Parts: sequence; C-alpha cells; structure tokens
Amino acid sequence: MYEFTNTQSRTVAAQAIPSYAPMQAMAHFNKLQCFCFNEYTMKPGETKQWPVVFVIEPKLPKDVTTITLSYTFFEVGGKVPAAPQAVVVDGGSRPS
Repeated sequence: MYEFTNTQSRTVAAQAIPSYAPMQAMAHFNKLQCFCFNEYTMKPGETKQWPVVFVIEPKLPKDVTTITLSYTFFEVGGKVPAAPQAVVVDGGSRPS
C-alpha cells in the first residue's frame, strides 16, 4: 500500500510518476496494479491509500539485491493562465 497526503491548502488533481533504482532493475519490474495508472483529485489535507502490485522477473541481474521504487506526484490540469490581453498604445498625433 502507498499512502499520500495532500499537504496543499487547496484541492489538487495529480498523477504519480514512478522511478526505480538501480536503473537496470526497471526492465525486470512489472506493475500489475498501480495507482500511477490514474489521475486523482484530493481535497486539502486529505489522505488516501492505494495498492501497488508488482512482479520482479527472475532474470534480474544477480548483483541487484535491493530495488527502490519511489513516486513523485505531479499536478495535472491546474489553473489555466488568463489569455494575454491586447494592449492598445496611443502613439499620439503624427506630423503630416
């Protein structure tokens, strides 16, 4: 199980991106069920738990004895900045 708490003071929509160490383990690590496949919306201070189910293939190099799986949550959607406003510049009168 993986637990995440929204520490922001606002509702956020986010998706987790996994990372692996050491890198050579990534090719042998297969996620069967992962919360990182979906986006989630969480209220301020809300905590959720999600399952992670994975298989490590037997062809993992013998020198790899520990695998670290970590996740970084990235906000998706977010606030869209306002469209730029047209600016009219009055150049004054021109000599004729």
